[in-house]
Amino acid sequence: MPERITHDILAEIVGIAADAVICMDAFQRITFFNKGAERIFCYSPEEVIGERLEMLMPERYRGNHARQVAEFGRSKVTARRMGERREIAGLRKNGEEFPAEAAISQVQQGDSVIYAVVLRDVTVRKKFEQRQEFLAAAGEKLASSFGSGEVLHHVAELAVPALADGCILENRVDDSFLAGAVAHSDPSVDRLLHQITRSGMRKPPTGHPLWEILRTRKPVLWQSDAASRLVANSAMPAYINGIRAMNPQAALFLPLLAREQLIGVLGLFRSARGFDGDDLAFSEDLARLAALALDNSRLFDAVRGSLRAQEEMVGVVSHDLRNPVAAIKMLSRALLDPHVRGSIDTGQNLALIAEAADQMDTLIRDLLDVNSLDAGKLRIATEPIEPSALLTEALRTLQPLVREKEIALDVQIEVGLPRVLADTERIQQVLSNLVGNAIKFTPKGGKIVIAARSDDHTVTVSVADSGSGIGEEHLPKVFDRYWQSTRTNRQGAGLGLAIAKGIVEGHGGRIWIESTKGEGTTAQFTLPVAGKDDM
Repeated sequence: MPERITHDILAEIVGIAADAVICMDAFQRITFFNKGAERIFCYSPEEVIGERLEMLMPERYRGNHARQVAEFGRSKVTARRMGERREIAGLRKNGEEFPAEAAISQVQQGDSVIYAVVLRDVTVRKKFEQRQEFLAAAGEKLASSFGSGEVLHHVAELAVPALADGCILENRVDDSFLAGAVAHSDPSVDRLLHQITRSGMRKPPTGHPLWEILRTRKPVLWQSDAASRLVANSAMPAYINGIRAMNPQAALFLPLLAREQLIGVLGLFRSARGFDGDDLAFSEDLARLAALALDNSRLFDAVRGSLRAQEEMVGVVSHDLRNPVAAIKMLSRALLDPHVRGSIDTGQNLALIAEAADQMDTLIRDLLDVNSLDAGKLRIATEPIEPSALLTEALRTLQPLVREKEIALDVQIEVGLPRVLADTERIQQVLSNLVGNAIKFTPKGGKIVIAARSDDHTVTVSVADSGSGIGEEHLPKVFDRYWQSTRTNRQGAGLGLAIAKGIVEGHGGRIWIESTKGEGTTAQFTLPVAGKDDM
């Protein structure tokens, strides 16, 4: 009786085991198929009993399998444990292959033999191992990347095709996004997606996953109809064209968080299937690596930029201070030398010394302003003021220069302009820089037009000259520090426009320059209109 109970218990255990337990006769026909085998292969016992075991393996393995089992039967080995043989593959009812490990034993029953196979589906384990290897390699690759652009490119390459058919990696800029890198498994779609990276920033409308991530800092997953939903919630033509080309069924958007800040979003797109829980976990691991690498690369960019700025500043100081210092030394020595003093114009020398000192003072002030901008400590104290008062005061000090070059100056101030919120001294600094540049590059007999007009909630001030203009290739650089057009002959340190930009943006306005080579230049900036509470 105990032996009978033991056999029943063993049969029950074998029947409910998670691994597949399959028995076959000497002709390799299946005689037993447990619950584990049903779950793994997706066949019922009725569908496989009496069939040959080859039906459960991929076609490429079937030719040698019967011979290998027969050789095992003739051998003196009674069992081969899992891990003793190379990895094999199973075949589910739906045609899906999966990695497996198997053990086999033979039991002699009289003149016949029974083969028992225990097979384990190792899909989850293999996937985990592969993804760990992938993440380790990804971490190494990202850690060796220099510069945020290179990191973004590598992240996109890693995501496709390991995680998705397509990828768009977004940089966050305030409440907008700028596509920094894209990738797709189809080269023609990949080329189309790259147009998104050249289309500038976009502010996601309500309903778009990017808007949701700005609000919650959590992943957004759309498992179906992703293409039409994204198109319906987008406005940029290049982005819409890219989404239509990918035609994703599912889309997964993952926040890139570093030091508790949202720095970007990793967008993954699949055309034929959705993302399961395992995909989500894997994608989040890559997103964490990407965020860390991107944050580190930005810090690296900042340090490199700071070092470059220091080198440029040293170069500017050494170059632009050398001439006025040399002039002061030479002129002061002449005034102090009794043998020379009587033969020179003392008043003129003193005037030249004062001019050289003013040049040095201007350069030092500009360098201090740049340092304040970098530290976020540029002081701006705004108050309501009439735009005409700002322009009049700034132009008063520049009138002598205009007259000296015989340039016509036309001031056009729209009637009834509202008051603006401005720091008078700082805005005069901006105007002095813009008008000074216009004077500098307008030839004798030319014309400068200074205008102020009202726009929606702002007043726009413009300075237009009839000078030589700026080439189209140079326009993107005009606000860069230390940059000077070849037309300048190094008159100044190249900091004026960079400082002007910082001052205007500190007021909540914007500044831009339009120019055509040979036709003149127009610089414009906006100032906010003072509200009733500011009066």
